[in-house]
Amino acid sequence: MGRNLFPLYMMIILTTSILLSTESSWAGRVVKVSGKKVFIVLDASEVSSTKKGDKLLLSTPDGKKKALVMVRNMKGNKVIAQLGKGKAARGLVSAPFAGKKKSKPPRESDYESASEVAKEEISSPASSKKSDLRFGVLGSFGSVTQNVTAKADMSGSLMGVKGIVDYSLFGSLGVRGRFGLDMFSVTGTGGSINYQTDINYLTVDILARYSIVESSSFGLFVNGGVGIYSPLSSELGPAGNAALDESTISTTSLLILGAGVSIPIGGMELFVGADYLYFPPSDDVTTSAISGKVGLLFAL
Repeated sequence: MGRNLFPLYMMIILTTSILLSTESSWAGRVVKVSGKKVFIVLDASEVSSTKKGDKLLLSTPDGKKKALVMVRNMKGNKVIAQLGKGKAARGLVSAPFAGKKKSKPPRESDYESASEVAKEEISSPASSKKSDLRFGVLGSFGSVTQNVTAKADMSGSLMGVKGIVDYSLFGSLGVRGRFGLDMFSVTGTGGSINYQTDINYLTVDILARYSIVESSSFGLFVNGGVGIYSPLSSELGPAGNAALDESTISTTSLLILGAGVSIPIGGMELFVGADYLYFPPSDDVTTSAISGKVGLLFAL
């Protein structure tokens, strides 16, 4: 079945560009939270106007206020701050707080020296990325609808088992690769004929992931990208009059859009969510699916 993939690729390029431009437009950003310690990387333009004892307001990228912190120590554009009010989370944006400053600055003996700041994981973007490489497993189950012109409207299921490689780029943006097996099965009746299509696919999904909310107890993310589905085996019925011609079953690309909720469990992360899968239509076949997913991520 022929596929016109140009609109699909243009949509992915546009989505990724918007995410990147949004991320790069932020000022300071939180890169790590450890108890009451909040690690922040400032924009170069903020360094000269920020000093020990200053208060910073932490907000979501869309402006929702989340926490207030005080600068404990600095080295270049790397900051260790102390959480005062609210709840800090990785990916929040920092800005100077316009309220009153404390009359008494923090005591030098309470905090690390500047040399200790450099030893933290925020010492460079590269060092923080290393801890953000994670692996995992994913199980999925969903419903499929398929219309074959002049034959039948069919429906069925899509089940899958996949491995995951997840890599955080910066801030709230990351990439996620998924690879494994998807089992596609639909049935339908056209006239007096009962049609059945069963296809096992070897699949590779390449997704951009964006964390909308990220805290120590809860996370919300969206993802989007492409899936490459290569058929391993197929069973079509009835023999000699199947809904699909076996010669048209070949490797195809599809659009994936989804969202999910993540829950940290110790050093791992449990997530649940759903994906919408859109197969670019051919002249006589249209297919789409909604798939629920449950997965577990962990760092090696």
